Amino acid sequence: MASKDDNFNLKWRAYKEFRTILKIQPVQIFSELQEILCVDCPSRSAVERWAAGLRSGDADIIDLPRSGRPVSATTSENIALIESIVWKTSALLSIS
Repeated sequence: MASKDDNFNLKWRAYKEFRTILKIQPVQIFSELQEILCVDCPSRSAVERWAAGLRSGDADIIDLPRSGRPVSATTSENIALIESIVWKTSALLSIS
């Protein structure tokens, strides 16, 4: 399931794609995003890279799966492991 941030990112990526298809210049797209998103706006260079990638067909608004760290490392097993470590550490510290 997509998170709120994922949905937000998809929306502004779609906005940039549609504006690029309409042949709106990246500087104008950036200006519009700045007005809409304020401090959450991507950088001008990021908008320019996206526009160039979309024009050339090398970019897509959907993120492809990437290798590396998983999206979320919070699991019940991880929580139990951390709680165990904390309890053991606090027990050791209280003996000292």
